[in-house]
Amino acid sequence: MRELLIYMTLYLLPAAMMFYMAVDVLMRNYRRTEHLLLSAYIACYGILFTTEFVRQQVDISYSPFLITYVFGNAGLLILCLSIHFIIKITGMNKRIPSFLYPWVFYMPAIPIPLTFIFQNNFTNSTSFDREGLFIYPEFNAAYLITMGTGLTLSFFIIWMLHQLNKKAVAPQQKKIIRLLIVIAILVQVWNFIFGIFEFRGIMPPYPYIYGGIIWIGALAYGMKKFDFLASYHKRFSTLHEINPSPILLIDREGIIESSNPAALSLLSVKALKGKQFTDFISDDRRDGALERFQYMFDRGERISQYESRVTTENGEKKYILIEGDFVFVEHKLYILCIIRDVQAYKEAEETIRFLAYHDPLTKLPNRRAFYEGATSVLKGAQTTAMLILDLDDFKAVNDTFGHQTGDEYLKHVGDILQDIIGDSGLAARVGGDEFFAYVQCEGEDELKQLISRLMRQFEKKPYWAENTPLEIKFSLGISCYPHHGTKLETLIHKADQAMYKIKKNGKNDFYIWNEKLETSNSSR
Repeated sequence: MRELLIYMTLYLLPAAMMFYMAVDVLMRNYRRTEHLLLSAYIACYGILFTTEFVRQQVDISYSPFLITYVFGNAGLLILCLSIHFIIKITGMNKRIPSFLYPWVFYMPAIPIPLTFIFQNNFTNSTSFDREGLFIYPEFNAAYLITMGTGLTLSFFIIWMLHQLNKKAVAPQQKKIIRLLIVIAILVQVWNFIFGIFEFRGIMPPYPYIYGGIIWIGALAYGMKKFDFLASYHKRFSTLHEINPSPILLIDREGIIESSNPAALSLLSVKALKGKQFTDFISDDRRDGALERFQYMFDRGERISQYESRVTTENGEKKYILIEGDFVFVEHKLYILCIIRDVQAYKEAEETIRFLAYHDPLTKLPNRRAFYEGATSVLKGAQTTAMLILDLDDFKAVNDTFGHQTGDEYLKHVGDILQDIIGDSGLAARVGGDEFFAYVQCEGEDELKQLISRLMRQFEKKPYWAENTPLEIKFSLGISCYPHHGTKLETLIHKADQAMYKIKKNGKNDFYIWNEKLETSNSSR
């Protein structure tokens, strides 16, 4: 029983792996030559392991027959199939004359029919003896010549792959070729060591066949890592059904040939086939998108990071980025568009941009926006008033009613200030309970009228907190351009002086800066 378990582990387990892999590769796309070749190649390795399992179970007298008609012939086919597969997968078969392709690759298999015709073993050992658990072959000249020929042809394959890798341009192609080179070198080294030298009593007979496991492991890695030899059904399923990115196949006229579920979700529709893609593009971008598609088809150029905006079936507008390239489907040219919904990013950008110039609480412009706007306005000739408004006794509101009520109070004040200033200027919250504003006006009378309206609104519209009216009291300082200065810093400084005069003289009023105020400050 112990010996049987050893044989099963050494031979049947690898054979099962080989046959499973052969079927897997074949079922991926049984119509493609590459899949047929690789499947047959792997199956031949499975035959080698199976033959060795049977050979170790039966009498030693059966070994010459099994090696001559099964094991040896499978080994020759492995060599032929490997050459054909490498040539086919790399596209080098296109350089071979049609009268030679693919028959030239199967010349090493000529001994197979000769074996059956002459009932003689031309390529392998014919004498065997048992040592311990295993039946070992006696290496002869035919065996060593066969191994030497195989190693030489394998070296030629490595050289061809190396030459092809130097000419390859596409990154994916380079990766696959390099993978094949690494596999071929590893198997070459393994076959040289364990095919030429004997390891009686140390390893099972013909240990070079375990090099097939290297091939299988590397190919499994390649199929997973690089989508190597993937079936059309798998690619289509992955690309269209599973991919979270919206994907559309569009013809030259902009008609949608196919779409994946993510595309249906993006545009909020149940079906897209046969519809005009540009009908979903927002009106302001529709003509540009149609021109872009036509330009691509005329020039044969792919599209990259093309930003547009679509309107969904329910009227929602979304920003998108399109990546597109050409594909042939049933001999017709389409553009395959992969769409990225960037609405969330756009909204985040707008939020960041808004917060860079606005107060997050009141939504009024902030200090930065005020300074930039005021600096621009002061370049003109029109009279402009600078206002600094500081709320009186705001701390008492926070202490009595809490900070949430205090925040709502500030927002209420900001709304009134913005409503009164309107299009004649800009109101901003610069921090805490302090507001800045500038107003363009014809003269002091117009300015005083605006201030009066502001005071009346504050008086008429207190903020109600828990059924309690909270009066809006403030100290307001004002300076005027160009009468009080031409530089923004000067005007703000003087408006600040005027505001503090009100703070000291009873609060809840306004004051326009004048020379007397400057003199009184200097005398102190």
